[in-house]
Amino acid sequence: MANYDSINKGQTQPFTNSSAQTTVEHNNQTQTSGESQWGYATPKNTWAGYTNIAPDGGTDPRSVAYMAWNYTIANTFYHDYIYRWTFAHAGQIPPPFSQQVLEATTKLGVALEQYSEPVSVAINGGMHLVLVTGLWSATDPMTSFPAQIQGLVYRDPEGDYSSDREEIDYSVWAGGNYGSGLGNQFGTYSLWSLYYGDKYAVGDGLNTFDPEPSVGPYAGAGKKHWYGGFTWIRLDNNYTNGQWSPDWAYNSINGQQILYE
Repeated sequence: MANYDSINKGQTQPFTNSSAQTTVEHNNQTQTSGESQWGYATPKNTWAGYTNIAPDGGTDPRSVAYMAWNYTIANTFYHDYIYRWTFAHAGQIPPPFSQQVLEATTKLGVALEQYSEPVSVAINGGMHLVLVTGLWSATDPMTSFPAQIQGLVYRDPEGDYSSDREEIDYSVWAGGNYGSGLGNQFGTYSLWSLYYGDKYAVGDGLNTFDPEPSVGPYAGAGKKHWYGGFTWIRLDNNYTNGQWSPDWAYNSINGQQILYE
């Protein structure tokens, strides 16, 4: 995301080789400036260090939002966006899981269309991130909710050994089971066939590797933040009254800052 934003603005790319990953991880470990206004989650791991607000096995969505903001050009803002069915259907019965995936994917399409820049998307119940770079649809996500999404394009250097570019039918995105050519530790992709926090089945909440926040207003017994929904990190223009901070998450349905859960 940082490289692409730099290219869009005619600036030098901040990351030109794989050694940059080691640099970022080192900075996360040693620079306390990376922690949120609420502190950081413990135990502090090797990858996210001070940047996590959840005791995550890798990086959590707040960590990714912080890194995107920190390593891009000044006055460029990224935040974590969350979809849960209650955001779109408060006071109603839950819509079918398939409709929830379609609604969330529509909002993902809106992000792509608004800024023409890729979006970092949590998949496999939160176990992995891919960079979604495009989608195709029979209707415009900006004006149709939900849109008639037909397929997506994403990039994952750890996915297919022959290519980092994956072009998949929407049914695979929503139903998972894409395993062709994948020779990595993630096995068969579940993509968005699970909520963030799920491990085996929709709603099981058994993914302890990617837990809920442990610090800040999103933390606490009985609260749901990432769990029970889908999440992605995207470019936006939220830069006033403290909204600029990558600590804050946003409601993907109405675009409002999530202050408490």
